[in-house]
Amino acid sequence: MPALFSSLSARIYALVALAVVASASLTYFLLDRASNEAYDLRMGELRHVTDIARSHLEAYNARVEAGEMTLAEAKTAAAQILNDLRFGDNGYVYAFDSNIVYAVHPFRPQWVGAESQRDLKDVYGNKIFDTILGSLDAEGHSESTIYFENPTTKEVEPKLTYAQYYQPWDWYLGTGAYVNDIEADIAQMRIEALIGLGVVLAILVGVSALILRATLPPLNALKARMASMADGDLDSDVPSMKDRSEIGQMAQAVANFRDGLQMQAALEEEARIKNEERQRVVGILSQRLARFAQGDLTVRVDDAMPEEFRQVAEDFNATVTQISDLMRHILSGVDRIESESEALDASSRELGMRTETQAASLEETSAALTELSASVRSSAEESRAASDRVKQASERTERGAQVVRRTIEAMRGIEESSQKISSITSLIDDIAFQTSLLALNAGVEAARAGEAGRGFAVVAGEVRALAGKSSDAAREIAELITNASREVETGVSLARDSGTALDEINEHILAISETVSALAEAAREQSTGLSEITSAADQLDQVTQQNAAMFEETSAATQRLRDEANVLAQNARQFQVEHKGSPLRRAS
Repeated sequence: MPALFSSLSARIYALVALAVVASASLTYFLLDRASNEAYDLRMGELRHVTDIARSHLEAYNARVEAGEMTLAEAKTAAAQILNDLRFGDNGYVYAFDSNIVYAVHPFRPQWVGAESQRDLKDVYGNKIFDTILGSLDAEGHSESTIYFENPTTKEVEPKLTYAQYYQPWDWYLGTGAYVNDIEADIAQMRIEALIGLGVVLAILVGVSALILRATLPPLNALKARMASMADGDLDSDVPSMKDRSEIGQMAQAVANFRDGLQMQAALEEEARIKNEERQRVVGILSQRLARFAQGDLTVRVDDAMPEEFRQVAEDFNATVTQISDLMRHILSGVDRIESESEALDASSRELGMRTETQAASLEETSAALTELSASVRSSAEESRAASDRVKQASERTERGAQVVRRTIEAMRGIEESSQKISSITSLIDDIAFQTSLLALNAGVEAARAGEAGRGFAVVAGEVRALAGKSSDAAREIAELITNASREVETGVSLARDSGTALDEINEHILAISETVSALAEAAREQSTGLSEITSAADQLDQVTQQNAAMFEETSAATQRLRDEANVLAQNARQFQVEHKGSPLRRAS
């Protein structure tokens, strides 16, 4: 909007001016329309006059057609009537033909029947008949305006002209009328309209001034009050509150706005206080969270907190407490894992050492059993040879003494071998006992290891079974060796007495042969048993070697478990937790 209309007074005066312009425009439109209607009315009167003249012509033409008179008589009679036809102050009717020769003219009789008046002009030089004939429409009617000197006023004035063509007589009936009376009436109406506009303008200006005088002071006061409100004055009263007009409503709105500003200021102050409280709470939580992020699980939010953040502090404390309890359980579990890992590692190392010792013992036992088996096989062969020699004793009586000595020596060798076998069986029994004890320890350690020691338990069971078999075989060997020893002792006794009882050799040769056969059979059985013991010892040695390899793997796995437990303990002890019944502790 332009700066010219920025003030209220300028806008009101602009509205007044707009109202005046609108009134003037409406007045002009009404006057113009009244003028046009007046001219149309006057033209209608002229048309009515020519219609009357035409009706006379039609009446006489009907009489001509009826044969009552001639055409010339009819024209003469009609011309007389038209000459006498008047209207208004100076209105008359004239008639002329297509050659512009007047047939009727009340005030120019010299033109009637005379020469053509085609070149007749008005005061401005316009050819009158060219104007009239040039305005003819399809029905033969013509409306035009020409300018003549008014005989009454002696002034040049416009004159309305109306003509219509009557074809049976080739006459143009025309008439005219000055419009000075219409112009005078319109001029009077213009003067009256201007006076009315002036009065309306004066009234509008006066009313506008009164409105402005009644409106601007309270509005300026409201403007000043709003400016003071913008400067921060929210306590002063608002003027014009009791005014019943729109100004009072505006004042009420300003008062409401002031109250809203006061409420907004109060809310802003409350928001500022809450913001400060919120920043303080955020600072406290940030500090506690920083300590919590560093691993301090003893941190708690025990500061005074606003109501809206009290639940947050309680949730934080509850969360830290739960995490602290969890870490305390983890640390306790880690300690137990470390302890169990160390115990399991020590047990694995001890079991490995025992297994290696057992493997060495089994290797020596296997070698001794191999030698014993060879010795027993040799004894069996010698026993068979002795049987053959006994059978030939009857033929070799002369060599009996020599045979007896050799027999005595063989018996001594057998006795020594039996003693060796007894020591070996004792050793096997000790090995079986140690193996059973070792298997028992392995089973105990496997039970401690839980699910991870299930394989060890199976191996321990197999080892105990092998140890039992070895113990049973050793007992059987001991029994065989005891029997063999007794028989060897008997043979030695007989051999020792053979020197004094050579005479009885032939008598007892059969008994000796049977005894030697039994000895050979016992030696064979001993050889078979020793072969089985040797095979069992070899299998036990293989199992022991496998156990040693498994113990090494178990030891390596236990060491890895211990290392992982140490790493877990180091990571877990980075947290500082509360220990029930003990002071705070934090692992380094």
